[in-house]
Amino acid sequence: MIEADTSPVNQYDPAVMLRLPVDTEHLGIRIALPLLAFGALALVWVGFPRLLEAIDLSLAPTAACLTFPLAVAAAIGAAYVGDRVLKRVWPTRRELLLDDRYLVLRRPGQPDRAIRRDLHVSVLTWRFTVPRRGRIPKGHLCLGLQLVQDDTHITLYTFIAPKEGESLEDFAAFTPLIPRKELDDPRTSLRVAGQQRRLFQAENERWNEGAELSVDDFKRVWVEVRRHEPTPTA
Repeated sequence: MIEADTSPVNQYDPAVMLRLPVDTEHLGIRIALPLLAFGALALVWVGFPRLLEAIDLSLAPTAACLTFPLAVAAAIGAAYVGDRVLKRVWPTRRELLLDDRYLVLRRPGQPDRAIRRDLHVSVLTWRFTVPRRGRIPKGHLCLGLQLVQDDTHITLYTFIAPKEGESLEDFAAFTPLIPRKELDDPRTSLRVAGQQRRLFQAENERWNEGAELSVDDFKRVWVEVRRHEPTPTA
């Protein structure tokens, strides 16, 4: 169990703080879901024809017609059910804690990262469009939010449908990332290039150690951030 930092600078009680799960679709689940889907597909692909043949050999032509769509349906169903079950029985061990004074990222085996909300916090916000389809549908937005206080960085993000993202309060605060090749383009102003380099550094931190929140939890944190630091510094 990770102990909270109880020094005079950081005093918070995790037991009474709002707990937001981080990275609910963690690496273990991302590996398990394709395996479940493949297992269900293989089981139906091999088992269904043999089952019909065992019942009646004359059903073999029927098996040939139905095996493929049933196997695909079984794979999709296994992935769908597995996603919901695994997230309940195999929860993430990372979490974000929140109250009126602190925002804390807890990670197993590592010190807590704590931001005091009553002190100045630098805020960076950015966004980009997901370029290709994978776990996240193509065209969705990634919204990034980095909070910096002294040497403490907490980088949060979520993936959201464009229309829902655009309806987010103060959505314009999330600066679009420009293509990296434009950073050295003489037509890009020094101010924009400097701002984008800061954002790309934050994006690199998001990629390496960022904490993914659900859309609803990200919205909740964004409301709290705006309440204390209404104008992002990026």
